[in-house]
Amino acid sequence: MRNFNLKKPGFIEAMVVTVVVAASLFFVVWHLATTRIVPETEDLQGQVGFLSGELAVLKKRMEQTQARQVVLEQETEVLRQANRLLREHESERQAEMGSLQSELDFFRRLAGTGGTQSGLDIYRVEISATDSDRVFRFVLTLTQNIRRASIISGQARIEVEGTMDDRPEKLAWSQISDPETPKPAFRFKYFQQLEGYLTLPGGFSPTRLLITLESEGQRKPASRGYNWSQLENH
Repeated sequence: MRNFNLKKPGFIEAMVVTVVVAASLFFVVWHLATTRIVPETEDLQGQVGFLSGELAVLKKRMEQTQARQVVLEQETEVLRQANRLLREHESERQAEMGSLQSELDFFRRLAGTGGTQSGLDIYRVEISATDSDRVFRFVLTLTQNIRRASIISGQARIEVEGTMDDRPEKLAWSQISDPETPKPAFRFKYFQQLEGYLTLPGGFSPTRLLITLESEGQRKPASRGYNWSQLENH
């Protein structure tokens, strides 16, 4: 084994130089490491600050957008409700106009100014379904020209045309009503409504409703035919 003599000339000087160089190298490495890390940290801190600012701006914009969205939804709902009210109002107005026109036609018919009535006539016929699919309620509105200024009386003969077992069939009043129920009778001066029920036999499909008004003093009976499906859909 080789022995080192610490007292040998030049050994201490070499040790000192070695320590100094090592210390200098350590310092340089530490300095280089320090000068590289600090700028990167500052850049990251700057980017974080910038992104935080951008995030705050985006958050504010989102809040403003959400607020505008709420306002738009409220405005849309108001417009939707206003549109619905307008449609309802228009429907009511149309119904009112139709009712007024119907009343006007009715009084024109009574007065004989419409040119469509010279005496006894059938103004309106209504058919409505009941709980039974074979029983129907009817309402007849009869009128007379007010210029006659006299009471008129008589009976309404009601018949129903249709098919039974694919064959044409006409049912008389006795076949579509209770046997003990007489024909609807009328007696009025200006107008009158007749109401009652029709009972159709099973297997019978109605197509037309025939009404004839028979009265004394009437030269020719007033007779009209109505499409059954149109009466039901009226």
